[in-house]
Amino acid sequence: MSETLNHSAQDRVQTLFDTLVDVCEGYEVLIDRAEPSIRTLIKDVADQHTKDIAEIETVARANGTDLDRSGTLMSEVHKAAVKMRDLFSDLDQDVLKAVGDGEKSVLSTYDSALEQVPDSHDLHGVLRTQRQELRGKVTALFEAA
Repeated sequence: MSETLNHSAQDRVQTLFDTLVDVCEGYEVLIDRAEPSIRTLIKDVADQHTKDIAEIETVARANGTDLDRSGTLMSEVHKAAVKMRDLFSDLDQDVLKAVGDGEKSVLSTYDSALEQVPDSHDLHGVLRTQRQELRGKVTALFEAA
């Protein structure tokens, strides 16, 4: 067990956790509505986030930090944005750049959390590994766009 996270670190981890929960909820709608040609790429990112959420929650809890899994109102914004885009255009290759741009924002949220979580904390290594894995998926999104 690592030392307890300070308030700033807990806030940044919760923000990252909220972001991942919100994005996953938006991806559920996107995967349902997307053209078959891009579903696999988007599902791969969504599956990564789902795995990451569970891992962050497990490691945080084991180290004395309970995270709120309810997400934020942004999940509804993500869902609405997907539905609006689907009304006016196809959810095909063109959407991959927007997904990639959104994931770059997630990478920045990882960076903010990593700045506050001490290197010696169990969560730091988890977040660093997750960020590296996500970076590879973001690259794949932009290459496919």
